[in-house]
Amino acid sequence: MPDLHTTPTNPALPLSAGALPQSACAQWDAWYTRDARLNLPLTNTEIDLFHQHVDAAPGMLALDAGCGTGHWSRRLANTGLGVLAMDASPTALALARRQGSRSNLNYAQHDFDTRPIPPSLRPGTFDVIMCRNTLPYLDRHRFLVDAARWLTPTGQLHLTVPLTHPDAPPPPPWAQGLSAGQIRSLGAGWQTRADYPLGTGHVCIILTGQTGEPPAA
Repeated sequence: MPDLHTTPTNPALPLSAGALPQSACAQWDAWYTRDARLNLPLTNTEIDLFHQHVDAAPGMLALDAGCGTGHWSRRLANTGLGVLAMDASPTALALARRQGSRSNLNYAQHDFDTRPIPPSLRPGTFDVIMCRNTLPYLDRHRFLVDAARWLTPTGQLHLTVPLTHPDAPPPPPWAQGLSAGQIRSLGAGWQTRADYPLGTGHVCIILTGQTGEPPAA
């Protein structure tokens, strides 16, 4: 496994929020601290559907973008992938580390919107990029362009996106989604797109082989 470290991964060493915008870090830290619902576990259905649709084999490299408390990160590492798990929240990463780590799982603090791309996110590095419930909080155009660059030529970007229903009650601030129209636009500029539902509230999208920059959102 290549060296994917961007910050120390010793659980005894606290992550510093000084490198990121304090408002973003502080907001997510507050949400993780006061609301246990944010720590959404994986279901067997979610895991089974993922493995039916995504080629994620031992020895591959994966990026978990917006890893939160690391449910997918640990799952992929346990099946033999090398995983770089990144999130803007030091609190989320601390919780993730307490739930277990492995030699092939590295946690690092990074804000995909505001920070320069670190050396660990090299072009053509990852076979799989995960982005679970995080896309509504990112600059979608920038992230999709960057993700395409970080993937190998046959790599897959797997997005799990909450679906916003116009007549539904407003979700909590940490559970924002995208409209059906916004979700439909996510495949622009990619060679292939495959969708599958995850219950009634989420859509999973697999993108491969970007041919050009998608249009701005």
